Amino acid sequence: MPNPFKSTIKRINNELNNQQKKELYNQTKMYIFLQDFIEQLKTHLHEEEEIVAYLPMTADGENASVVGVGLLGMYHPTTEAAKAYIKEFNDLRGNRILVFTNQRMIFTTIIEFLDKQPFFSYPYSTIRAITLKQNKLSYFDWENRFSPKRLTLHTYTFDFESDNHIFSELLSERDAEILKRQLAEIPALQTILVTKEIYREKRFDRVVNNPVLAYRLTYYFSIVAVVVFLLLLALGGFFHFGPAKHMFDFSTATIFPALFSHFLR
Repeated sequence: MPNPFKSTIKRINNELNNQQKKELYNQTKMYIFLQDFIEQLKTHLHEEEEIVAYLPMTADGENASVVGVGLLGMYHPTTEAAKAYIKEFNDLRGNRILVFTNQRMIFTTIIEFLDKQPFFSYPYSTIRAITLKQNKLSYFDWENRFSPKRLTLHTYTFDFESDNHIFSELLSERDAEILKRQLAEIPALQTILVTKEIYREKRFDRVVNNPVLAYRLTYYFSIVAVVVFLLLLALGGFFHFGPAKHMFDFSTATIFPALFSHFLR
């Protein structure tokens, strides 16, 4: 085991800048806090229940924050511990955690747990199916505007239903790897069906509470909206027909639509 004194001197020799020192200090504070949080969480475990892994979720862009963030991520702390947490880590409802045990999954929002220690419990025996579906999003990196790179972002829809309670999140690739590892290693999770489709006990929830369906509808609706917009422009510009006809004026010698002429004034 490395000597803590030598390890500290080694860090000093590396000449950390002020930002790196601040990050190291904050990481140390967070580590100490999380150790205390875990000890509090362990008091709620059942007999012979053991924690296997942790899946952290944040509101910094890596997760969709579908579960637990609430309206605008607002929260009013009441206990001194919760107030101290906000002061130290500048977080309200952004930091959440999904804990895997050998018997169930436990989900909680850090700030709420510090206040009144509420959490959601999802026994593996109550879960019929788990959705793990990869999503691909292509975009251009315009850092070099003369030679943009086309990149692909991969995310994963993670969804399940447990006793009429729906859990749904959008995970990064790194988070998805943690989940996949637990699905393969925890015996109770190995018996649950893993699918790309959304499972709901009630037909109503299959439509209303279906993030995959909502994503598809939003995607196709955006395509249809663009096509309709371009069609209206074509009808107005070439045939002087439809609601967009007033955007074009061919009575003058210019070949540009009146819309563009307006912005060139």
